[in-house]
Amino acid sequence: MKKIWIIHNSMYGNSEKISNQLAEGLKEEYDIRVNSIKKISPEDIAKDEPYALIIAVRIVAFRSDKEILKFIKNLDNLVVKPISKVAYFSTHALGWKKFFIKGMKKAIEKIGCVEEVCPEYLEVKMQGAEGPAIEGSDVKIQGFISRLKEFMK
Repeated sequence: MKKIWIIHNSMYGNSEKISNQLAEGLKEEYDIRVNSIKKISPEDIAKDEPYALIIAVRIVAFRSDKEILKFIKNLDNLVVKPISKVAYFSTHALGWKKFFIKGMKKAIEKIGCVEEVCPEYLEVKMQGAEGPAIEGSDVKIQGFISRLKEFMK
């Protein structure tokens, strides 16, 4: 069974919750590992040689989470076998998130250890910085799981 890592840097538990929802939706077809970047290292993922990686990106202080970006760059230096598929999602409380999401996509595409980046992403708006997600987010998350299943084939 192909391995997929889902990594997050959740501050208030929102990214972690969504990561777990994605894992639940994909677990029948893939060997899923979900973890915080505070509890694992890029070496842990590189050693595991995953087929795919899903990255949770918080929008913090009007930019993509610097810690997750640093983690990904460090992972790029360690991966021997390229990661076939990479997808990402963001959580935010902003009305103008497109700027940040495009920046994250560019950052991921620059990484040499990635073969293909999912053309679609999930953005989940929170009710303020601490959440929870706005009403209707579960439907968006389920739709993203369906798209991920297609992309991960």
